Amino acid sequence: MEVLPLISEFSAHLKEDPDTSPRTAEFYEADLKEFARFLAERRVFDVEEVGVGAVMDFRNYLLEEKRKRFTVYRKDAAVRRFLEWVRTGTDAEVDLDPIEPMHQPLDQQIVFLEDEEAEQLLSFPQNTLDALRDAAVIRLMLDTGVTVGEIRGLLKSDLDLDAAQVQLGGPGSHLAPRARPLSEGTVQTLRRYLGARKDETPELVIGRAARPVTTSKALQSAIWKRCDAVGMWRVSPMVLRHTFAVRLLKRGATLNELKEALGVRDTSNIGVYRKFV
Repeated sequence: MEVLPLISEFSAHLKEDPDTSPRTAEFYEADLKEFARFLAERRVFDVEEVGVGAVMDFRNYLLEEKRKRFTVYRKDAAVRRFLEWVRTGTDAEVDLDPIEPMHQPLDQQIVFLEDEEAEQLLSFPQNTLDALRDAAVIRLMLDTGVTVGEIRGLLKSDLDLDAAQVQLGGPGSHLAPRARPLSEGTVQTLRRYLGARKDETPELVIGRAARPVTTSKALQSAIWKRCDAVGMWRVSPMVLRHTFAVRLLKRGATLNELKEALGVRDTSNIGVYRKFV
């Protein structure tokens, strides 16, 4: 089966998918057309001829072209999602196993999100209670550097949306108590999330049947689901905490101010951020 017609079918499929934003569908179509041109230059026109080697060659080509990390990850995700759709949704006989190298990070440095990556991460449709919850969690992590453990313990009463702040480091937390400001976008998302809830559960983050989320893995999986929906590499909560820290330092904060913002006990725990001061 030819690659280009399949890309057209896949693009139409994405436009009908309620979990894929229109912006992501548009980017994916352009990314996949570039992938098709790359293959055509190597005389590969049928999807059955596409293997792991071709996929990795495309990634290496992008890296050699000095593309932004954000762009490389997005194009990787577009190709992976397309080929998975071909494998499961068409009659093409494609052997894509394994493609685990595609999940490897591009570097071993501190990984944080650029502004455009954070924007992409939050571009998933937010029209259900779960989606609003996940958007609120991601925004809180980006705004405050809150850990997964802390966010699971947050109560609705820890929020002061009129003052645009949240109280972190409550009872049971190993981090120091601290109040952190919230951006206007986060306040708006929290208002929508809380307004959509019909339960009396005191915890801020809830799962099925309005029960508190009891494991960090559940929140990690929820974030990964949103990454998959918008075509991003799978972002961990630690990456979101790193993003908060780097943003704060780039705005002129000292390491001591970062220590207080993160709730850690001394600056030796955050020496890894010293290069961003």
